[in-house]
Amino acid sequence: MFIPRFYSQDMKYDVAIIGSGIVGLSTAFHLSEKHSDLKIAVIDKFHTFAQGNTGKSAAGFRDVFSSDTSFKLSSSSIRFYDHVQKILGIDLGMKHVGYLFLMDNDSGSDVMEEIGRKTKIEEVDLDALESMGISIKPDTEVKEAMGLEDIHRAYLAHNAGIMEPDKIAAFYHSQCVNRNIEFLFDTEVQSLNLVPKKPLNYPGEPFIWQDKTIGSIKTSRGEISADTFILATDVWTNFLTDPVGIDSHIRPKKRQLFKIRNEFIEDVVGKKVLATESFPFTVFPKGVYVRPSPGEKTFWAGVADDIGRDFSFVEDPEAEPQFYTYNVYQVLQAYMKPITSASITGMWAGYYSYNTIDGNPYIFRDLNLIVATGTSGSGIMKGDAIGRVVAALYDGEEKAKLYDGMRINTADLGVKNRKVEEEKLVL
Repeated sequence: MFIPRFYSQDMKYDVAIIGSGIVGLSTAFHLSEKHSDLKIAVIDKFHTFAQGNTGKSAAGFRDVFSSDTSFKLSSSSIRFYDHVQKILGIDLGMKHVGYLFLMDNDSGSDVMEEIGRKTKIEEVDLDALESMGISIKPDTEVKEAMGLEDIHRAYLAHNAGIMEPDKIAAFYHSQCVNRNIEFLFDTEVQSLNLVPKKPLNYPGEPFIWQDKTIGSIKTSRGEISADTFILATDVWTNFLTDPVGIDSHIRPKKRQLFKIRNEFIEDVVGKKVLATESFPFTVFPKGVYVRPSPGEKTFWAGVADDIGRDFSFVEDPEAEPQFYTYNVYQVLQAYMKPITSASITGMWAGYYSYNTIDGNPYIFRDLNLIVATGTSGSGIMKGDAIGRVVAALYDGEEKAKLYDGMRINTADLGVKNRKVEEEKLVL
């Protein structure tokens, strides 16, 4: 695909956004929508947009969240994406296949009942699961060996499904190009240059008693200056903020997806079941899930493993076949016997930028720097709203107006005056 590149000779901007994933693109779009006169640059080390964790996502969407903050961010973003696809006629690959949650305990059911007061969730008759190849009662030996329980309840969330992140990113990118936003690809940002507001030209500046600002960023293309810098850098954020003493409040954790296929999956993945467009995105006990990919006639299988999965980072993470075999597969075959013969046809790995405290995004300002990170695996489904919050924070607004008219306090997603509930449904 040909990507137009508009490089200015003058590397000075009103706003420089580092990162061209969904958060960076959405931010650029909404800033330019509010301020058509701003000179904005989007900078990324990759050769084009959405090549980081946006492109490695499980590509699902849902507004099924326990915290009101996550619900507002996701619900409004989904409505905007629906508007783009249904009203503007731009294909984003959105399919409302639903999310099916299979519960093996009462606490999980209580959470679903509570969320059902905010969005459409219906309880599914357990007998209906049999035609989907799902066993509500695993074999006794398997249950004892793995510590599994029977499925007691099942819930189908309707405002949920699957999408194609590259198409959503392409929509934002094309809109930004039309607004003359500059894209500097193949440009690695190496550091933030902290300088005194009133330099004295002494070695060692800035000193602790001097007022400071981010004067520029050092890149592989040279220094780039801006009045405001916005970091939409996901798990790469710490590498830029740590050296200048700013805490991004996130930790990286690897996530893996495995594309699996057999005759059963080929047959069932595109079928309309439970009044959805196809087989639903299904979440099993222990957090293991399968994401339908009807076009490929495959399931994407994964899990957000917690204890035992270290916080670490490498530039090009690799999926581990043995992780599927000894972890994901074992749970799947216990509750869905027809997939026993399925083989891996593809796999990949990426990262969640985890907010380990409450699971909601961090969007805050420090000096002339705005940081938007900590999406905890739900950046795409909240991406439009996050861009609107960043734009509101840039303007110094107390409240950000989301697409559906809902409002959210910008300070609530910050650090000093943060006010959000812990998110219990991080998948």
